[in-house]
Amino acid sequence: MAPLTPLVVNGVVFALSSGDVDASAAGQRTARSSPAVLYALDGTTGKEIWNSGKSITAPARGGLSAGGGAVYVPATDSTLYAFGFPIEK
Repeated sequence: MAPLTPLVVNGVVFALSSGDVDASAAGQRTARSSPAVLYALDGTTGKEIWNSGKSITAPARGGLSAGGGAVYVPATDSTLYAFGFPIEK
């Protein structure tokens, strides 16, 4: 599925599979889309640390953002998903 621009926070790479497919008609796009999945990858090794699994129930819309100890994923169903991460002190 179409990846969106990754985000790096505290050495962790957050990558998002948008769940959207490249289709010419909007109806086909909706029918062929699947929920987005957020991945947290070790910035040094590239190994997967965590993924959102089935937590996100719609394709992603727009890009990732982070702040206040969370990574935010906007979805096409107008839901803003927030996934927390530890802040180094």
